[in-house]
Amino acid sequence: MQKLMALFHQLNGVEKRECTHFLNSPYFNQRTDVLGLWHCLLRLKQREPDPPQIFAELYPGTPFDEAQWRYVQTFLLQGIEHFLTQRAWEQAPLLADLHLIPVFRRKKADKALAYALQRAHNKLAQLPQDKDFFLYQYLLEWEKYVSTESQHRTGANNLASVNRALDTFLVSSKLRLACLMESHKAVYQATYDLGLLTASLAHVRTSGMLEIPVVALYYHCYQALTTGNEADFRAFRRELEQHPELPPDERRTFLLLAVNYCIKRLNTGQVHYIREAFDLYKIGLETEVLIENGVLSRFAYKNIVALGLRLEAFDWVRDFIARYESLLEEKYRSANRDYNLARLFFTQKNYAKAMPLLAQVDESDLLLNLDSRVMLLKMYYETGEYEALDALLTSFRVLLLRKKKIIGYHQQHYLATLRLVKKLARLRPNDTVAVQKFKAEVTKNEVVLEKDWLLRQV
Repeated sequence: MQKLMALFHQLNGVEKRECTHFLNSPYFNQRTDVLGLWHCLLRLKQREPDPPQIFAELYPGTPFDEAQWRYVQTFLLQGIEHFLTQRAWEQAPLLADLHLIPVFRRKKADKALAYALQRAHNKLAQLPQDKDFFLYQYLLEWEKYVSTESQHRTGANNLASVNRALDTFLVSSKLRLACLMESHKAVYQATYDLGLLTASLAHVRTSGMLEIPVVALYYHCYQALTTGNEADFRAFRRELEQHPELPPDERRTFLLLAVNYCIKRLNTGQVHYIREAFDLYKIGLETEVLIENGVLSRFAYKNIVALGLRLEAFDWVRDFIARYESLLEEKYRSANRDYNLARLFFTQKNYAKAMPLLAQVDESDLLLNLDSRVMLLKMYYETGEYEALDALLTSFRVLLLRKKKIIGYHQQHYLATLRLVKKLARLRPNDTVAVQKFKAEVTKNEVVLEKDWLLRQV
């Protein structure tokens, strides 16, 4: 029941109305008990169902049967999944035509085939040239070729167009994947087999594919991420600004890749990229490409606050926290609001307001909870509350060991930070040798968090 109810609660009002029509159709569903269970769920809304009571409604006069109860749930779950599949298929451009064309060809319905090919061609011309466009273009060119060959085996064909469309789809997809892998690698220290990437990059440079906007975007993005080349980043941003027609999900991908480039440059000490990343996020907010299905990622929310605080845009940050709080996922909303508001107060040295907020950040978002503890460590040190600092260091370490499997590689970052904060608390400022040794240890440590803050304290 849990799986069925979880999916049911994910459906919005429009989807529930359409699913009712779907399940009412004998073509898609011929089981009255499945339809009956669906109507029971609609009637209950958010309330949990009572299995024996519903079973009695579905099968009057029949004793409750656990196996039968599981079967009807399974059939309804399959029905909802079938509805969602059908809905996605109908809403995807060209898919219906691309499936219909070979049917007409097999039936030798030549006039209907010619009309379907032309209709698909017209639909394709209206689509933005994003990652899906070139797949549809290749599939359509292939269907044109097969249809022509089935009617006229001699004479001109469109194989050159098939080949060009396939190359464009493969190269653009390969570059997109390469950008995502490079971005992921920077965070998680992952390694990937690049496969045909080298050949794809060489082909882009010599084939004229840089004239295709989406290819140029991914090419310059990958070059910027891997070489740090400013010229490639500028070319990437220029292409992005010149093609607002790209779908929101594609623009979101490009925007976040651009932000990742800025963060990479920031990590090498190029602080002017703070403003660059902040402006990119603001563009994402203004154009709403960062809002996906009415939700703003809590990671973007946190990053935007961090960048705004580094620019000392305190009033803007306070307004942003309040304004976009409602767009966070409900289960993470209060924790992320409290943490980011505490971060604002901490930056303004208003520890009296920051500390109570951090105490409210529970483990619903574990990494946020860990970051809250790091902020508390800093406040305890700066205010000289060394007993509280020692207690937190101990409890923090216990939590990290207990959550090792959940937080993975993050554990080493936090443990390194705890160890150095503990050393800092015991450091005598007038011991010049010890201070220099501590600074050297912090500087060369590649995994410690809050490196800048640790160095500022000495």
